Amino acid sequence: FILIVASAFGSYLLLNSYPDIYIVGLIVSLIVAFVAVMVASFVPRLAMPFSMIYAVAEGFVLGFIVLIYTAAFPEDNIAGLAVLITLGIFAGMLVLYSTKLIVVTSRFRRVMMGMTFAILFTFIFVGIASIFDGGKMSYTLFGNPNSGLVLFIALLLVLYGAFMLVMSFDDARSIVSMGADKQYEWVVSLGVVVATVYIFIQVLRLLAIILSRRD
Repeated sequence: FILIVASAFGSYLLLNSYPDIYIVGLIVSLIVAFVAVMVASFVPRLAMPFSMIYAVAEGFVLGFIVLIYTAAFPEDNIAGLAVLITLGIFAGMLVLYSTKLIVVTSRFRRVMMGMTFAILFTFIFVGIASIFDGGKMSYTLFGNPNSGLVLFIALLLVLYGAFMLVMSFDDARSIVSMGADKQYEWVVSLGVVVATVYIFIQVLRLLAIILSRRD
């Protein structure tokens, strides 16, 4: 988390000073983050260095995203509000899991896996369809701030991230109870970080929709 915040702050300042590099920087950072998270997730002995690489690359991406949202809503401190809400969700889900108000069962995991594939295929389908319809479907489902459907989908994506975070908490408990090798700490930590970053991005988007509806 420290690496992500430091990298995001650095990229925010860099892109403010040198906006011409943002496209190249964004593409490279997205590729590096994706490769790093795949390696760290499937090769536990490399999880520590590649988790750090992921954090730096993802921080650069977040700096770019925060810059865009800050420019769109300069008077609302949207990034700071998103951070507070994300921390609130993190703490709330940790309490719910720790007190066993939410229990991760095999059915819970199957449902979350189904939601993951449903979200993935929806984005792929909408992306392909938007190529042929001029982006109308993408705008209808994700881009129109005045649509109740768009607001509902945004809330659903935040909720999905929150439950993914609960699964990461359960993974942490499992590796301890099973006495797994210490290197698996990094795999689980990466899962927590990825889920939290996802929640932050979706909260930013949700706030942007709400603020746009207000305006």
